[in-house]
Amino acid sequence: MAQTSLLQGKQFYCREWVFHKLQHCLQEKANCSNTAANKPSLVANSGNNAGVVSGKGTAWGVLLVGGPGSGKTALSTELLWPSSPASLQRGLHHQALAFHFCRAQDSDTLCVGGFIRGLVTQICRSGLIQGYEDKLRDPAVQSLFQPGECERNPAEAFKRCILLPLLGMKPPQQSLFLLVDSIDEGCNVAEGEQTSTGISGTIAELLADHYEFFPPWLLLLCSARKQSKTVTKMFTGEYKQL
Repeated sequence: MAQTSLLQGKQFYCREWVFHKLQHCLQEKANCSNTAANKPSLVANSGNNAGVVSGKGTAWGVLLVGGPGSGKTALSTELLWPSSPASLQRGLHHQALAFHFCRAQDSDTLCVGGFIRGLVTQICRSGLIQGYEDKLRDPAVQSLFQPGECERNPAEAFKRCILLPLLGMKPPQQSLFLLVDSIDEGCNVAEGEQTSTGISGTIAELLADHYEFFPPWLLLLCSARKQSKTVTKMFTGEYKQL
């Protein structure tokens, strides 16, 4: 799990409109949380304590696209660890529930199991979702933390360890975001090649398969190169591109 950015502490220069857009999206999420209609239920399929939770909310997020070197990772870093007075005053970093930086040169950051375990750790440490740790004490959830379990069944682990607990919690006072930088790393699929395997083999596939079940107060924010057509097609429809 990449719990830091290689650009942390670097001077940041960016147009303010990007942060204004993100601030607006978070406000929209807050409004959606207050007016969300019931959506299809999310079901945990394995174990004796399988649960059904109504997936409330609207399934949309933000995909930040740009060419190589355009500053996507720098923007993600500034969002989490603000270095400018304007970013500090804006305070968006206080709404970060968890984050992940994918790096092609570091295979550990592309591991779906490590991604899930890292998110769980960050959510617990954030203190933003009261009672989340209590949900993890369920034996069916604990079994998924055994060595290799997240890797063998990442979809079920993501549901039971993250989505179902969050959907069952009281919404926080303000909307939060989950940031995944360079989500296209590790998705080296040739243009036109068949990509649907039915298995959440990459972080991008895992999120694309499940973001419609995110709680209405949680914004999924991802970045990718605009040349990564396979990944950008995964997040179409109810996904806003910046």
